[in-house]
Amino acid sequence: MVLCHRTLHPVSLLVQAAVLAEVLALGTLPAFLPCELKPRGLVDCNWLFLKSVPRFSAAAARSNITSLSLISNRIHHLHNSDFVHLSSLRHLNLKWNCPPTGLSPMHFPCHMTIERNTFVVVRTLEELNLSYNGITTVPPLPSSLMNLSLSHTNILALDSTSLAGLYNLRFLFMDGNCYYKNPCNESVKVAPGALLGLSNLTHLSLKYNKLEKVPRQLPPSLEYLLVSYNHIVKLAPEDLANLTSLRVLDVGGNCRRCDHAFNPCTECGQESLQLHPETFHHLSHLEGLVLKDSSLHTLNSSWFQGLVNLSVLDLSENFLYDSITQTMAFQNLTRLRKLDLSFNYCKKISFAKRHLAKSFESLVSLQELNLNGIFFRLLNKNTLRPLTNLPHLHTLHLQMNFINQAQLSIFGTFPNLHFVDLSENRISESLIMSAATPEEADGGERESLWSGVPAPTLLSTPGSKNFMVRCRNLNFTLDLSRNNLVVVKPEMFVNLSHLQCLSLSHNSIAQAVNGSQFLLLTNLRVLDLSHNKLDLYHGRSFTELPQLQALDLSYNNQPFSMQGIGHNFSFVSRLSRLQYLSLAHNDIHSRVSSHLRSNSLRSLDFSGNAVGLMWSEGDLYLQFFQDLRRLDQLDLSQNRLHILLPQYLDNLPKSLRILNLRDNYLSFFNWSSLTFLPNLKVLDLAGNQLKALTNGTLPSGTLLQKLDVSSNSIISVAPAFFALAVELKEVNLSDNYLKTVDRSWFGPIVPNLTMLDVRSNPLHCACGAAFVDFLLEVQTKVPGLPNQVRCGSPGQLQGRSIFAQDLRLCLDEVLSWDCFGLSLLAVAVGVAVPLLQHLCGWDVWYCFHLCLAWIPLLARGRRGAQALPYDAFVVFDKAQSAVADWVYNELRVRLEERRGRRALRLCLEDRDWLPGQTLFENLWASIYGSRKTLFVLAHTDRVSGLLRTSFLLAQQRLLEDRKDVVVLVILRPDAHRSRYVRLRQRLCRQSVLFWPQQPNGQGSFWAQLSTALTRDNRHFYNRNFCRGPTAE
Repeated sequence: MVLCHRTLHPVSLLVQAAVLAEVLALGTLPAFLPCELKPRGLVDCNWLFLKSVPRFSAAAARSNITSLSLISNRIHHLHNSDFVHLSSLRHLNLKWNCPPTGLSPMHFPCHMTIERNTFVVVRTLEELNLSYNGITTVPPLPSSLMNLSLSHTNILALDSTSLAGLYNLRFLFMDGNCYYKNPCNESVKVAPGALLGLSNLTHLSLKYNKLEKVPRQLPPSLEYLLVSYNHIVKLAPEDLANLTSLRVLDVGGNCRRCDHAFNPCTECGQESLQLHPETFHHLSHLEGLVLKDSSLHTLNSSWFQGLVNLSVLDLSENFLYDSITQTMAFQNLTRLRKLDLSFNYCKKISFAKRHLAKSFESLVSLQELNLNGIFFRLLNKNTLRPLTNLPHLHTLHLQMNFINQAQLSIFGTFPNLHFVDLSENRISESLIMSAATPEEADGGERESLWSGVPAPTLLSTPGSKNFMVRCRNLNFTLDLSRNNLVVVKPEMFVNLSHLQCLSLSHNSIAQAVNGSQFLLLTNLRVLDLSHNKLDLYHGRSFTELPQLQALDLSYNNQPFSMQGIGHNFSFVSRLSRLQYLSLAHNDIHSRVSSHLRSNSLRSLDFSGNAVGLMWSEGDLYLQFFQDLRRLDQLDLSQNRLHILLPQYLDNLPKSLRILNLRDNYLSFFNWSSLTFLPNLKVLDLAGNQLKALTNGTLPSGTLLQKLDVSSNSIISVAPAFFALAVELKEVNLSDNYLKTVDRSWFGPIVPNLTMLDVRSNPLHCACGAAFVDFLLEVQTKVPGLPNQVRCGSPGQLQGRSIFAQDLRLCLDEVLSWDCFGLSLLAVAVGVAVPLLQHLCGWDVWYCFHLCLAWIPLLARGRRGAQALPYDAFVVFDKAQSAVADWVYNELRVRLEERRGRRALRLCLEDRDWLPGQTLFENLWASIYGSRKTLFVLAHTDRVSGLLRTSFLLAQQRLLEDRKDVVVLVILRPDAHRSRYVRLRQRLCRQSVLFWPQQPNGQGSFWAQLSTALTRDNRHFYNRNFCRGPTAE
C-alpha cells in the first residue's frame, strides 16, 4: 500500500523522471535552502526554528560559503559532521539556540551538546559566536580562531586547558555568565595564568560575572580589558601588572550608586571604589578609562599621573557634583578629547548654580563634554567660564539639568562650538545679565527634588530626530527641545548670529509668529518648531530668516483645530531659499490659504492632515499644491483620502518625482492619470484598500521607477499591468492577498527589475504552480525568497516556504489518490484470493455462483434506472366513443400541449405503436417503456380485452421491478366500483382519480393527475396499512 505523494513508487518515479528534464531547463532552486544567500558569501539561516544544522546539497557552491549565521534556532546538538563540508567557513554564529534557563523567554532548561570534533575540523574558522547557549565548558576549537564569544552561557570556570592551543585568538568575550538574568551559585573563576598562553589576545571582556578581583597573569598583549559590573571593589597596581599595552580599561559599575540604576542593583558595601593612587601609573598607553557608576565622591589627581595618552574618560553616574567645581585632577590631561561627567547629581537636590573647576582650562584637546544630569537651575557666563577658551571643544551636552534660566549668548564666545544640547530642561526664558542675579548671589542655595530623578530619554520623536539629521554638516546647532518656552523673543539669541540650526520642538510656544522672533539669527538654515502651538496668522512669518532652508512646523495642530480661526500660508512664498517644509500632523482641513506658493521648495511633508476633506470642497483647494513650481517630493500619507480623481493629480506640480499616498483609504486608483505627472519616479500606495490592479495598466511613457502597493488587499493583477513602465525597477507587492505571481504581469521589463517583494502573500502552492518558475528566474531580486515567501494554501503547506517541497516535481493530488486506490486494491486481491481459497474454497465457489444469479437482477435494475421514453401509457376502450373523445381532445391536449416546458410524453396506441409488430410486443414495450400506466375507465365492474391484458402486464411489472405504475381515472364517479378499486382507494388514494362533474373542480383534477403521473406511487401509500412497494 503506497501513498503516491508521500513515498515514491515506480509510477511516480516515471512521472517525476519525465518532468525532471523539463524542470532542469528552468530556473534552479535557491542553492542553500532553507537559508538565504547574502552578499560576501554569507548564508543567513536566522529565525528558521531549525533543529539541526542544514546539509546543503552538493550542487550548491559550498566552497564559497565564508559566513554562516544560525541565530535564534532550536539546535541543541552539534555533530562532528555538521560543518565538515564547509571548507572555506570563516565566520560562524550560533547565538540563541539553546539559551540558559534564566535567559529563556519561558525559563525552560536547555543544555547544548557539542561533539568533540564539531569545530576542530573547520580549519579555516576565524570567528565563532556561542553566546546565549546552555554550555558549561569550552568545546575543542581550531587553532585558526581569532574571535570567540562565550557570553551569556553557563561557563563558570576557565583554566589553562580551556583555551589551549588558540595562539591566534585576539578577541575573547565572556560577559553575563553570572548575573541577575543568568544566575549562578558562585562567581566566575578565572584561574591565574589561564589566559597567559593566548599570546595574541588584545580584547578581553568579562563583564557581569561577579568577579571579585581582576584575573591575575593576563597576557601582556592585552589592549582592551572590560571588567565592568562585577564585584571588584578595590584596585591596586598589582591587579593590572604587566598590562603595559593596555589602551582601554573599563572598571565601571563595580561599586554602584543604586539610586540611578536601570537594573537590579546591590550596594557594594564600600563608600566608593577603592583606587590606589598608583593604580594606573604604569599604563602609559591607556587611551580610554571608564570609572562610571563607581560611587566616587572625589577625584585624586595622582590617579591620572602618567596617563599622557588618555583621550576618553568616563566618570558618569558618580557623586562628583562638588568635585567638578574644585578638582585639580584634570590639570595634566592635555590629550583628553572626550569627558563624560553626566548624572553626578546630589540625591534629591537641585543646585541654584554650578561652576566648573579651573582645572578644566587645562583640557586643551577636549572636543566633547557631557554634563547631563548635574541638576542646577541657572546657566550663565560663570557656569562654563573655564571652557570658553578651549580651542577644540565642539560638543556640549547639558540635558536634564532642571535649568530654568539660561543665558544663551554665552555660547557665542566659544571659538569652535558646533553643537549644544539643552534639551530636557525647564528653560522658560533666556537671560541677559551684566550683574549677578538674586539666584546667582544666593551662595548656592539648594532646592529639594521630590519628584524623583529623571532617566535619560531620546532627543525627540522619530520624526523630529530625522529632521535634525539635516544639521549634521552645519557649523553650529542649538537644541532647546523639550523645555518650557512659551514665547520666543529676539533678545534670546543675542551673540548667536552664527547659529545655523535651532530646535525648539516639544515646548509650549503658543504665540503668533510675525517675522520678528528670530531677527538676530541671520544665518539660520534649519528651524524645528514641531510639537508646539504656533499660530500661523501673519503673512510675514519667518521672513526675518533669509538663509532658512528647512522648516518643521509639524504637530502644531491646536490652532488648526480651533473653530472659525483662519491660517495664512503666504509666508512660504517669501522664503526664497526654503527647500524643505513640514506641515505634518496638523489636521489641516479648512480656513487656510487656498494656495501654497514657492519657487524654491523641493520637499513638502503634508502627512497627517485632511486633504481628502479639502479636495471635496469643490474647487477651493483643488490647486492648493499647484504653484510649488520646483517641488520634487510630496508626502500626502494619512490624509483621509477615499478617492483620487484625475483632476487632483493634474493639479499637482509637474516637477514632482516622489509622491507618498501611504495609509489612506483608497480602494481605486486611475493608473492612466499618472500621465499628468510626467516626472514621477516613486509612487507609494502602501497601506490603502486596493482590491486589484486590474483597471487598466501603468501608462506608456511613464518614468516610474519604484511602485509600492504593499499592505493592501490586492487579490489579482491584470496581465501586462507593469509591462509599459519600461523604467520600473522596484515593485513591492508584499502583504496582500495574491495567490500567484505571474510573469505576464511584467512582460518585457522583467530583466530591468532590481527588486520584487512578494512576501506575506497567501500563495497557492499547487503542483506545477507557475509562479515558482518565475520567482526562480528572478530569485536574486526577490528579498526573503528562500524562507519568507510562504504558502497560504493548501492546508498542509500553509505558513511554510514555497520550497518546502518542489512544486515543479510533485505529483497531482488526484493522481496520487488514484495510485493509492490501485495499490490498495492490488494488495487486497493478492492477500484475499489465496486466503479464501485455502480456508473456504467451497464457500467462495458457492458465493461466486450466487453472485452470477444476481446478474440478471442487476441488469434489470440498470435498465430501470435508465431514462424511459414516455411518462405515461394511456389505456382505454376505443369502442366507447365518449371515452376516446375525452382522451384525444381533453387529456392529450391538457398534458402535452398546454403545459409548455412541463409537458408530459404520452404513449397512445393509435399514434405511437409501431406498425409490423404484434399487439403483445407493442403492449409490452409501452408498459415497460413508460413511468406510469394510466387506465381511463367509464366503469370498473366489467374489464376485458386490451384493458385486462394491460392491467395484468402492469401487475407483472409490480412483481418483477417492485414498481407500482397503475393510475386509474374513472370518468363516471357514480358508477359501481369493484373491490380492487375500493381496496386501492384505501391503500393508495391519490392513484385513483374521478373526473369531476362540475367545471370548477376540473383545475384541481388536472393538478392531482399531474402529481400522480410524475411522482412514484410508493409516496402515496397509506402508512397506517402498509409500507408500499420499495425498489431494491
